[in-house]
Amino acid sequence: MIKRNGLYFLLGLILFPLSCEAKDPELSVGNFERKSAEPQDGIRIAWDYSTLQRIAPRDGRESGWVGYPRVRRLSNGDVIAVYETGGSVEIKRSIDKGETWSDPSILFDKHYVTTGSGEVLVIKANGELLELASGELVAACNYRPAEDGFAPFAIAVKRSVDKGKNWTDPEVIYEGGNTFHDGCWEPSFLQLLSGELQVYFANETPYTSSEEQEISMLRSFDNGKTWTEDPATVCFRQGFRDGMPVPVLSGDQILLAIEDNVDGQFKPWIVSSDASNPWERPVSGNSSFRHPAHQDQLPENVYAGAPYLLKLPDGPCLLSYQTTHGRGPNWELSTMEVAIGDENGRDFSMLSRPFNVPLDREAKWNSLSMWDENTVLAASTTSFHNRNCEVWTILGHVIPELAAKIGFVSVDGQANPGEWTGIFPLFIGHNGGVNMKADIMREEKAVCFAVKIEYSEVDVFSENQKDSGVRIFIDGGNYCLTDPDAGLFSLFLSTEGELKIQEGKDGEWIDADGEAGIETSVERSVSGCFMELKVPLSWIQHVDGSDIRVNMQLTYRDATGKEIVENIANAKQDASHTWCRVRFQ
Repeated sequence: MIKRNGLYFLLGLILFPLSCEAKDPELSVGNFERKSAEPQDGIRIAWDYSTLQRIAPRDGRESGWVGYPRVRRLSNGDVIAVYETGGSVEIKRSIDKGETWSDPSILFDKHYVTTGSGEVLVIKANGELLELASGELVAACNYRPAEDGFAPFAIAVKRSVDKGKNWTDPEVIYEGGNTFHDGCWEPSFLQLLSGELQVYFANETPYTSSEEQEISMLRSFDNGKTWTEDPATVCFRQGFRDGMPVPVLSGDQILLAIEDNVDGQFKPWIVSSDASNPWERPVSGNSSFRHPAHQDQLPENVYAGAPYLLKLPDGPCLLSYQTTHGRGPNWELSTMEVAIGDENGRDFSMLSRPFNVPLDREAKWNSLSMWDENTVLAASTTSFHNRNCEVWTILGHVIPELAAKIGFVSVDGQANPGEWTGIFPLFIGHNGGVNMKADIMREEKAVCFAVKIEYSEVDVFSENQKDSGVRIFIDGGNYCLTDPDAGLFSLFLSTEGELKIQEGKDGEWIDADGEAGIETSVERSVSGCFMELKVPLSWIQHVDGSDIRVNMQLTYRDATGKEIVENIANAKQDASHTWCRVRFQ
């Protein structure tokens, strides 16, 4: 079904210079004070509810605690997940992009040591996995004796030359102390461009008379067959506990995420080193090579530990951690949070939470990995779905900085390949079973939008379609305002084709007059709808030479009748400085 109203809705775009420099229209009057703020530019991560998947345990399997997941998509397309359960580290594989999974097998098996008073269990924990440049796989884990005094805590590795189908026997490459307070923990891998392989781990062993802890590192120059004997000290803050290291390579530097408890509660910090001469000297507590991860520091009483760092290809870094922020004082009830930083591992902001975790549940011991060049995967030990912890994953779409290519759009309700490339970079769909993808194009005198709304549930849209649809907010002059005012516009297009247009004035949205010459089309199907929109630049009072800012808002009722309203990731409905920037090419 195609509807044309001369007015309609579509996706939002943004284009503007490096700062909000467009001249303001006539300022509003009265008690309202027109304010602008620094724009929130850069990429965003939009988590996709439809991709939620439980990895472990399998249906019907009683496994006890299951967690500390690491998921890797290999160069041959296979996906491998490792996690700990029952005192061992298990591994499972998918050969169809995660649609189905193999039965789990044991990667690192728990074992027992014989003592004079009986046998002591040695638990295998903190499984980690890396595919090397050669295509070989290396895996690591942490040996944890269940009782003090009988066996050392240790770091062990395995190798595979056939993508994880067969593995070498475990090799212990480092032994720590034999008590819980003098152990070693949490191995993670990094391979340099030279081929050198490094394993990082938290290490209490050098500090038997205190509670201090450092980050240590061992090296291999033959893909993990042999390792250096004496670990290098990577970082150490006297009197405190550097922990849970995760390294990435970014250009010519190594970035290492750690948890640092210098202010009482653990927070993510980043330490760094030149990759050509790594960790020439340990990074101390007051070193210029150590800095807090967040752009805006978390309150001292907030816990934010267990960081995990991911470098996007040719782009910024992502950081995950488990936090009590906004939840309460109990760190056991932390949830996973993800922040976006720059390529130097600084100024992490644009926070998001992949899993919707109730305050009495948890999402901890998390990790991040690349799924494809435009998508990341978050894995968590979480009880959001069941009171027992399980391993769950979700995919997140990387929304890039946007640019509207020049072309021509015939507003006919068809996704014509000559108009739309098929890559719809904007995504909304974190809160329920409906999602939306959108793209933007510009003509000489108009900005054009294409929107696809897809249902993953057949009964989400109620009979009353007037309340369901997409609302697009446009800042036509890149004013970066904190509240609605002159120069900001809103269009709501329902799935039944009804259009409502508004404009900002004195901090509110008011109905706008006229049809504004907007062309629209809507074609509905059983599984969704496709919309096109052509908006005259004159109607949005576009300022020549400037970009625009756009937010989109998906609205629908789920199967229970509950209204779901979701904006583009990190965008606030009324604050255009939080909307996406779209460059005009």
